[in-house]
Amino acid sequence: MKKTYFILFASFLIATMAVAQKGEIIFGGGADVSFPSGEFGNYFKPGFGVYGKTMFGVSKAGQVTFTSGYSSFKLRPGLADVTTTFNQIPILFGYRHNFNSFFVEPQLGYSFVGVKMTSEEDGSYTEGSGLVTWAAGVGYVFNNHVEIGARYQSGSKNGSSVSSFGLRLGYNFSLKNSK
Repeated sequence: MKKTYFILFASFLIATMAVAQKGEIIFGGGADVSFPSGEFGNYFKPGFGVYGKTMFGVSKAGQVTFTSGYSSFKLRPGLADVTTTFNQIPILFGYRHNFNSFFVEPQLGYSFVGVKMTSEEDGSYTEGSGLVTWAAGVGYVFNNHVEIGARYQSGSKNGSSVSSFGLRLGYNFSLKNSK
């Protein structure tokens, strides 16, 4: 049932993007630092990542967004001779509403996650999965290009969740549509 809702939501956003071609198209990218929270924060240290974003103008103040990226978190110290890394690749669709240079942006999507454990005795072990993911962000854009933001992101599956609070720094550039 969740997959059906996700497919319907994604179809709605793709259809909206097709209409959005009349507006401004903005590409952006940057880096972020994420602080794990909840149970996830009990086991992992802050993570670092990169992201890319496309924004399609649908009104004077609104944009439909598509965001993806990569973040990596290391396990807190405690297990001898074992290195554990948690990696996450979110694919999020959302809507950004701009209030002059300030913005708010709710998002919904899916995250591909993987855990890699390496020890000298046993070698490497990798396991992957996916999480239904949502995020809520706020930020400020300076000179229509430099963006700073904060966001909370959470993904869940079978009662377990992976949540973090992140800070972002990015750069945006616009493609003016000739239509």
